[in-house]
Amino acid sequence: MKHSAHKNSRAAVFVVLLMFCQSDLFAQKQPNFGLTKKQPVETLPKGKAPFQTAIEKPRSGKAGEATAIGNANYRIASGWELTDELTNLLGNASVFTDAINSKGWYDAVVPGTVLTSLVAAGKFPDPYFGLNNMAITDSLCRKDWWYRTTFETPKNENGKIAWLWFNGINYKARVWLNGKYLGDIKGAFVRGKFNVTDHLKTSGRNVLLVQMIPPPNPGIPDEQSALSGMGKNGGVHTLDGPTFFSTEGWDWIPGIRDRNMGIWQDVQLSFTGSVTSSDPQVITDLPLPDTTSANVTLRTTLTNHSAQAQEATIHFSFEGVAVQKKVKLAPGQTLPVTFTPADDASLNVKNPRLWWPNGYGLPNLYNATIKVTDAKGVEEIKQFRFGIREYSYEMMADTEEKKAIRFTYSPTDVKADKPIIDYVNRRAFKDKIFIPTLRKEFPLEKMDVIPNSDNPFLVIKVNAVAVYCKGGNWGIDDAMKKVSRESLEPAFRLHREAHFNMIRNWTGESTEPVFFELADEYGMLVWNDFWLSTEGFNLNPSDDQLFLENSLDMIRRYRNHASIAIWCPRNEGYAPVGIENDLATQVAKEDGTRHYIGNSREINLRPSGPWHFFVNNKDYFTKQGDGFTTEIGTFSVPEASSIRKFIAPEDQWPINDVWHYHDLHTNNQNLEGYLRTADSLYGASTSLDDFNRKIQLINYDSHRAIFEAWNNKLWNNSSGVLLWMSHPAWPSMIWQTYSWDFQTHGSFYGSKKGCEPLHIQMNLHNSQVIAVNTSLQNVQDAIAVMQVYTIDGKLVQSKNAPVDVAANAKADLFTATLDEVNLPVNYLVRLAIKDKKGNVLAANEYWKANTTTGHFKAFNELPVVTISGKAVRLANGQIKIELENKSKHPAVGIKLDALDKAEQIILPAYFSDGYFTLLPGEKKIILLEMAADKSIEKMKIAGYNVTGVVSIKK
Repeated sequence: MKHSAHKNSRAAVFVVLLMFCQSDLFAQKQPNFGLTKKQPVETLPKGKAPFQTAIEKPRSGKAGEATAIGNANYRIASGWELTDELTNLLGNASVFTDAINSKGWYDAVVPGTVLTSLVAAGKFPDPYFGLNNMAITDSLCRKDWWYRTTFETPKNENGKIAWLWFNGINYKARVWLNGKYLGDIKGAFVRGKFNVTDHLKTSGRNVLLVQMIPPPNPGIPDEQSALSGMGKNGGVHTLDGPTFFSTEGWDWIPGIRDRNMGIWQDVQLSFTGSVTSSDPQVITDLPLPDTTSANVTLRTTLTNHSAQAQEATIHFSFEGVAVQKKVKLAPGQTLPVTFTPADDASLNVKNPRLWWPNGYGLPNLYNATIKVTDAKGVEEIKQFRFGIREYSYEMMADTEEKKAIRFTYSPTDVKADKPIIDYVNRRAFKDKIFIPTLRKEFPLEKMDVIPNSDNPFLVIKVNAVAVYCKGGNWGIDDAMKKVSRESLEPAFRLHREAHFNMIRNWTGESTEPVFFELADEYGMLVWNDFWLSTEGFNLNPSDDQLFLENSLDMIRRYRNHASIAIWCPRNEGYAPVGIENDLATQVAKEDGTRHYIGNSREINLRPSGPWHFFVNNKDYFTKQGDGFTTEIGTFSVPEASSIRKFIAPEDQWPINDVWHYHDLHTNNQNLEGYLRTADSLYGASTSLDDFNRKIQLINYDSHRAIFEAWNNKLWNNSSGVLLWMSHPAWPSMIWQTYSWDFQTHGSFYGSKKGCEPLHIQMNLHNSQVIAVNTSLQNVQDAIAVMQVYTIDGKLVQSKNAPVDVAANAKADLFTATLDEVNLPVNYLVRLAIKDKKGNVLAANEYWKANTTTGHFKAFNELPVVTISGKAVRLANGQIKIELENKSKHPAVGIKLDALDKAEQIILPAYFSDGYFTLLPGEKKIILLEMAADKSIEKMKIAGYNVTGVVSIKK
């Protein structure tokens, strides 16, 4: 009965939506409901290769257990099984015993999603390969699923209070332990916590049963093809609010058939005394601009779970600092507890190791412990990390008198427990840029006014240093939420290698502990959205209260992470009226150390986009390149070696529906222009490998141009640029700086070049040569060198100029006057910054075409060049690769890959450079870092006209 009622409620919601579709309001605003019926069969993607065959695997028969993870905490990750067959459950009392016959169930992966488990069990093929996703029924997200496991109660924890934690489920869970209904959890980002002291068995096996209820509005996915195009970017699933609504299908991810239902984060069992702490917050406050000391404050609450009064001791410590106090609590009482430097002078830390974003210093972290001891001496121990740093923000806003002022403020210093900036009462300032209004509660004495400024754009400061924000968006970390540290850490490492320092957590869909832990460790600032998509296009959540319950828990859970720099309600728009004030209040009250910005574009930011400049990269300089942008990007087809991993041989070439299904859009983003550009610059492609060598040079140039356009106006109102996107959710053909297998293609190396801390560039629109220094080190008494070469390596022009560029600044050096009348069809412009001893501090190069020619088809006439070299392992674990071009011709677009004994490419691999040129007789050193357990035999060298293999010296 409960199940049928649940189905009926979902049907009712859909009827209401259909009625709304037919209303006048719908006709006026045209909100995106997505498809209301499946698309015509003739528009579905088609491939030559058949779907892969899934082979079901035998059950493991492994029993569940509670595995100790320290501090009286246990993880319940084994023995899970999964079914959607209600006949296995309803009316079957043995479901709550370990005697149940679970024939027909599947082994379940926990943490993981329903689809993760079914693919692992061999029920369905890998949805990431080819068109396999089309072979998986979309009914997975339209029915209930049941998880079950058994475990024994740890013997050494008797006499303590027992807590069962669910750290993340989707969409709604009902939980039973040993036949006792514990309660519900709803929303993907709220934790479930149950006191199970009276329900655990002292002997025998406990039975944990979880009913997973699907989202009420899963929608109908668009299936991308040449005929259907890219689809509608979601639909009714956005009504469900705090969930992974992109899995209905977006322009960078297909419809994921279970919508990421399941127990997607871990399940834990913990044991404590009668008094516990909740979500401790560490606040670090520096007397900026002085950073030689820091005040550390701890805020938490203690709760007495017993029926007796308790005198508890709370102990807070971190790396040489230890403070404690006793607290008396009445039965059932909850009390706030605070430690400040006024309580203990040791909380004023001298010469702290500061946390810095990548490129500005080390992301230092402190290890902290909170220990709560009850009257009987039973302890609860929590361990976490925090960074000593302080955020401040430079921006423009209106006073109540509508006078625009630019100012800097620190939320930590303001200490407001309610919103102080009003985004509802905003004003158009100029060029579609809006500014908010300061509320009367804003303490004006806590701001530093910047006089005579008309700059409306946001600047983020860390430890009083303005940070030039460079990086990209993550739509979702993985389409199936495979989010272990092992699977995510290479992505953060590649962001660091590309000299990025910010990740935008788009609509909050990459919200899990390891994401923020890795951001802390790798010095990545996080622009953190909540779960709302585009205003005026996507639908708002239907349940404000559910949304706010999830947001409140999320803020409390993650606020200690040093990396979070911005809280933002949604993608491209303002929060709905029913959410805005409460959400802003939650951020102020529960965090109070970061800026809450009301919109991801236009309010103290520039408009988002475009997403398709590649025909003429000068447009980035002349039409963009200023302000702070949270989205700008272009196509980014991966390496041929990666394409071969997810597309069958018969569908790899020419471009077809399988490519389109993997996000190579046939509408909206100007695919025709992208492909036409490749043909016009390098000639029509005849194979996958031919297309690859051409398109990677376009990827390199377009991504470098984006960052160089913003470099050109550094601090002249330009303060941040984030790619749409830097990270792929699955094997994609668009918007990424590396592919899903962590292969680094042209987009990665172009971005890395444009983002290097000390950089020299030639602006594409005016040939001005500039030096950009986004490090904190001054560069003095250096020399800028420009050299121009013919395609056969003959030097035809050169120029030197002195370089003095201050830390975190840029300097105009000279205008490159190129004698195009006497230059050949194609020529190479080399730029470098060298120190007094001739050491190269920065280098850059541009292949140019004479204006009367306008293309690089002469590259096709170059003979294949074999690059020679040697590779040796260094004491620090790096591999040093020395390359040499001994031929009489240039080697263009050189790309290296590490190979194993079977000559398969090993990934991830972190090379210091890629897609560069070696002129005749030139040498170059490349450094490679890889995991220590990777067995590298040789290096493969490829490029536009390049081949070669370098063996590693034993």
